[in-house]
Amino acid sequence: MGLYECNQKHLAPSCLNTTRATLQGYSLEFIIMNWVRTVRNSFLQRRFLGFKVPSSYEQDQKLKTLPFKECLSIWIKSFKKDRLLTLQDQLTNFMLSNCLNENIVTKNLKTKLDDEGNYINELVLEVNNDSEKPHKEVVFIHGYGAALGCFARNFGIIRDLVKSNNKYRIHFLDNISFGLSSNPGIKSINIRTKIPRCPEIKIHDSNPQSKESINDKYYKKVDSFEVNKNEYMKYQNFFAPLLKDIESYYINAIEKWRKSSGIEKIDYLIGHSYGAYWSASYACKHNRNIGELILLSPVGVERHIHAVTTPIKLLEDQPIEPSLDPSSYKFLTRIPILSKKHINMWYLFLPYHARILPYLGPWGVRNYFQVRYPRLFKVNKVTNDLGGPSKIFEHPDDLVIGKNSECKLIFDYFYNAITNKTNSDIYIKYLFTPSAVSKYPLFDKLTDFFRRAGPDPDSVFPVHFVYGQYDFTYSKAGKKLIKEINSMVSSDTKPAKYYEVREGGHNFYLDNPFDTNKIVIDIVENREKQK
Repeated sequence: MGLYECNQKHLAPSCLNTTRATLQGYSLEFIIMNWVRTVRNSFLQRRFLGFKVPSSYEQDQKLKTLPFKECLSIWIKSFKKDRLLTLQDQLTNFMLSNCLNENIVTKNLKTKLDDEGNYINELVLEVNNDSEKPHKEVVFIHGYGAALGCFARNFGIIRDLVKSNNKYRIHFLDNISFGLSSNPGIKSINIRTKIPRCPEIKIHDSNPQSKESINDKYYKKVDSFEVNKNEYMKYQNFFAPLLKDIESYYINAIEKWRKSSGIEKIDYLIGHSYGAYWSASYACKHNRNIGELILLSPVGVERHIHAVTTPIKLLEDQPIEPSLDPSSYKFLTRIPILSKKHINMWYLFLPYHARILPYLGPWGVRNYFQVRYPRLFKVNKVTNDLGGPSKIFEHPDDLVIGKNSECKLIFDYFYNAITNKTNSDIYIKYLFTPSAVSKYPLFDKLTDFFRRAGPDPDSVFPVHFVYGQYDFTYSKAGKKLIKEINSMVSSDTKPAKYYEVREGGHNFYLDNPFDTNKIVIDIVENREKQK
């Protein structure tokens, strides 16, 4: 059903709620307020029923660069106190300008986590439809190099939920250390020390120039490989406890936020990329506290040779024949195609890039614009590929998506978010390898959890894997994991499912927010229908 579609059948339950209120002896004030809310909601729904894109609408032309004057303005304003909060508010009002009403409440909150003064910043979009029902809690956690405003094009999810008879609270969180959340350290990691490297893998490749041996763009089949067993054991012994500390850092923050917010259960936990990795880690640890898990292009799924969970006995017989199976510890990921320059950049430059950017002044703004803006503007091409605005847009607020004013506002937000300094710039390099895979794979975390929980179907949760059609994260690893999870559960209902967003890359929630939002809404609505 399209956004704001409605008919008499769908309006009937709201009318019945007013009747029930009368019969149960509610106050006259409550009855009148409930009736007004129902009529207003009906009007808003009818107002956008059959929405048509105005004939005057045109997509903007793609910018070649950002004028120096605007770059200078963004850079100067970035030093203002509360600049990121100002942009967060501007994004909220800009993206939801035609649907904010008394049924939808927006809140900016800073929730205290502990006595040390740490807190989580969040934007809450709240739907209050039926006062007799508890709120359904929907939580979004962003990825690396971002903050809650990266989901600006997904704020419109609230428009579909407003039609429901349920009450919803959508929490868009700044993950700990990101955005406007506090940025505490991990005591066992000194962020000023050199980041330890992964053990060297010696590759044997009889045909190094062959492109035919490359699978799925990034994964090259080689003859064999070797790794020093003693070095590898030192590597595992060093990183295994550190990764536990890093895990506790992120998932404890989510759990403390949940408790401090008075939320009994997170009904839908949604994470993207790095946020998906920690959402899944949280779910495995606190499975009783979530309803469903939605992973948007999760990083760190695949097993591989540099995983701290790799059995040491695997290294006894060398050289080792590699595998292209992402569920195997013999999987080399992208190691055969990585250059020394890339590896050095990973360890020596990328952790500090965002910290250097402000010192480059307006030229740093322009440099970042050249990288980020084309990705934001891509939504126009995707819209056209899917049939054009007249087919895709379903609400007046959709008209701003892809406009240069919208792209520049989101860009401004991103620039201020990444230059806000986060310890995660360092922690992610401890967790991930230069191949952008986790040293502690989700494949192990989730299979370990479902293996333990398999006999008890009430302790498991549905998990939805969502990838972009052109995603750089390895969707085959997700499919392998789905198959593995479903084989472990005794219930006839299989908990793991796969989805794909058309024309989307890794950031498909920005590339194609329309399909992304519909997938999330479908998961939520299907769940509620089953109850």
